Amino acid sequence: MHSATKTGIATVSIAGELPEKLAAIAAAGFDGVEILEQDFIAHDSGPRDVGQMVRDHGLEIMLFQPFRDFE
Repeated sequence: MHSATKTGIATVSIAGELPEKLAAIAAAGFDGVEILEQDFIAHDSGPRDVGQMVRDHGLEIMLFQPFRDFE
C-alpha cells in the first residue's frame, strides 16, 4: 500500500498576518501548516475560526508550535 506524502511549512517562515500567510502557503501548494502560537494569538478570532480559515484554504494544521525561543 502506498501512502501519499504531505508537505507542510511553519507560519513563522512566511511574512505577514495569518490570513496572508495561509493564502501564500496554499498558493505554493503545501498541504498543511505548523502554526506558531504568536500567529494564532495575534489573529483576532478564536480557535474554531482559525481552523475554518485553514480549511478554507484547503490546508490542515499539522503541528502547533507553542513557543520558539526557550532559554
